[in-house]
Amino acid sequence: MKFPLFGKRSKTPSLEPEQQEHRKQKIETLKAGRLATLALTFTSHLIDTFGPRLTGSEPSHQAAQQIKAAYEAFCDTSEVEAVDIDTSFHSFPLQLLVYLYPLILVLLLAGLPYLGLLLFLAYLWYAARTLYLYKPLSKLSKPKAEGKNVYAVLEPEKEVRHTLIFTSHHDSAPLFRYNKLDRIAYAKKVAIPILLFLLGGLLNAMHLITEILEGDLFAFSLPPLGMGVLGIVLLAAIPLLLPLRTFYAEEGSPGAGDNLSSVGITVQLARYFHWKKSCNACLQHTRLVFCSFDGEESGLSGSKVWFMQHKDEMTGAIVLNFDAIYHADRLTFLERDINGTQMLSSRLARRCVQIARGMGYEAVSESIPRLAGGTDAAQASRSGLEATTLTSVAWDDHSKPSVYHTQDDVVSSIDVKAVEMAISVAIRLVELTDSDRLWALDESPNVEQTTKEESEPKLVFTKLTHR
Repeated sequence: MKFPLFGKRSKTPSLEPEQQEHRKQKIETLKAGRLATLALTFTSHLIDTFGPRLTGSEPSHQAAQQIKAAYEAFCDTSEVEAVDIDTSFHSFPLQLLVYLYPLILVLLLAGLPYLGLLLFLAYLWYAARTLYLYKPLSKLSKPKAEGKNVYAVLEPEKEVRHTLIFTSHHDSAPLFRYNKLDRIAYAKKVAIPILLFLLGGLLNAMHLITEILEGDLFAFSLPPLGMGVLGIVLLAAIPLLLPLRTFYAEEGSPGAGDNLSSVGITVQLARYFHWKKSCNACLQHTRLVFCSFDGEESGLSGSKVWFMQHKDEMTGAIVLNFDAIYHADRLTFLERDINGTQMLSSRLARRCVQIARGMGYEAVSESIPRLAGGTDAAQASRSGLEATTLTSVAWDDHSKPSVYHTQDDVVSSIDVKAVEMAISVAIRLVELTDSDRLWALDESPNVEQTTKEESEPKLVFTKLTHR
């Protein structure tokens, strides 16, 4: 299929005979469709070779070395950097809940509801800060594994005026022990335990209110008979909370669409612009940086460290993150990240929508749904960079198969057309940047029409899950 990207161009400078032969051999092999196929072939190869790649695991380390070798073939420099990662980022808050539950109830039955309520509220604050805002407390978030970040750089021919960073992640998510599609089992193993914990906190609040009304605040006072009986019943229900300790399995998803295919996209972008350079049509003023992070599935740990370490040298850069590329009719550029709480660059997201639509692709810009987690673009934004994430996933469980974080996240679940579109938009983004035309349509009156109203997160997940 012909794309506007590969339409007629101005004639390039004459080439040496060996360059002409090189170009003749390769020019037909580097169309976006071909690059998409190569990206998925690369994805399939890494999965077949290393299998699931849990954060900080040996398979993840080996995959990182393979990715470095792939970058090395097309870039001027490539590096692997070690990063300390807390692999219990998501699991520890659930395990902590199990241990706090009986303590809160004991404080209630002992007539100390203010301590029980204080402990309950402190936990809610900690869980919200960690799991919802992705801002863990450093003293509770201790490194438990060493991850490997990979990045490579392709320099322009002349002075660097622009820097474009294409990011992805190669670690795969741990599997959930309890299938959210099995509603009865999910309710029994996950929903009921969380409701019991909330009820324990509510009982402490009710007892405290009773003491305030009776004027016995901070006095030793046993709960009313009915409340005490209910507290004993809840205390006897401790075994029901035990499944939360093992909510996450020790095995991982194959992670094809989330997110190894995106790594493949960055490799093929490096291939394309290396080929352009070999054809004497290299970029003039735009430095390209290609990244594959570890620890994305552990609270965006790898990207957080990388952007902190390289903040000075990446000042003013533009970041396009690829994550969960599955469906060609779901092309989306994120304006908000981390459960809709972290602003990304609306300007960049909407400009990317313009680019996509100009190439004939349907695209929108919007917020990530609440309780859907976050992407590495959030850490770029927190470092002061203009960033957005390109994704093409069905966030709900109904309109399209939701295979991310499952054993079904394999290459066959990915629409090659979606990968082709992602590559095409990225190439066009680079071309516009290098020719100083990226923001040429910044004042276009049609910009607002390409985005959903105010980009507020409309979809809210009701299950304990994250992207």
